[in-house]
Amino acid sequence: MNRTKTPTRRGFWLVESAVAIAVIGIGIVAVAGSQQSWHQQQVISDELATGMRLAKEIREMTLILPSSDPVTGTGVWGVEGGESMPVDLDDLDDLDGAVFSDSDGSGPIDATRTVIVGMDDWEQQVSVECVDPFDITLTVPDGTSDTIKIEVITLHDGDEIARLVWIAPR
Repeated sequence: MNRTKTPTRRGFWLVESAVAIAVIGIGIVAVAGSQQSWHQQQVISDELATGMRLAKEIREMTLILPSSDPVTGTGVWGVEGGESMPVDLDDLDDLDGAVFSDSDGSGPIDATRTVIVGMDDWEQQVSVECVDPFDITLTVPDGTSDTIKIEVITLHDGDEIARLVWIAPR
């Protein structure tokens, strides 16, 4: 009896090779896509952290400032005559309406009032207002309350990045 041997299969078939290439290709595309997504999240995260850091620099600077001017007292709200920012900053109400910006060379600044180098297109905007001590959502005329609300908005390329608000007693 003469039996014919069935041929044993060696190697891969064309369809198997195509499936393997497709699976590897999909895996590479998925890894590249996740890498791009991670990079975008990292850029946004860095921007948010920088914005909050700049706001906290202003907050730290205000911790040592009195609420009213040591010379004029509560008679003047805002920057007193003859004072220049940030050198002569000597009380909280001097910060009302202050802007520290890279575009005009005044900032952004750190807690020691020094311009932070390399912060291109960043800006710190500060507002100071008196609020009712029993309802801090109610703004009262400047200089009429012992409770002050300070708000810092940080901008990058003109877009708001962070906002920090706190209350300071007088």
